[in-house]
Amino acid sequence: SDHRVYRDLTKPVGALNPDRLSQLIERYNDLDGFPEEEKFLFGSHYSSPGVVLHYLIRQEPFTSMHISLQSGRFDCADRLFFDMGGCWKSCNTSTSDVKELIPEFFTCPEIFTNTNNFP
Repeated sequence: SDHRVYRDLTKPVGALNPDRLSQLIERYNDLDGFPEEEKFLFGSHYSSPGVVLHYLIRQEPFTSMHISLQSGRFDCADRLFFDMGGCWKSCNTSTSDVKELIPEFFTCPEIFTNTNNFP
């Protein structure tokens, strides 16, 4: 496979960027006061119901579920799934964003369009 096109699936998304991984390891080593079994490398989960709702926000019933999760309104606009480029950049640079892809990326192209005309 062409490494310029496909990501390295031997590593979790949080370990793809060596600079970010170094920052995460440094933070892990600086977790003084935590028992060893409570230390963590990634402060977020790769996949969770929130991640699924994040990606599927444009399709019901996931839109309503997202709004419910966010206390009755859409989350802040700068945290909503807007485009793959921005999402990929965040997943490769932010120390708090380690979202993995969900199967719907490959089976439901409608998740990439706003067919319900949400704001």
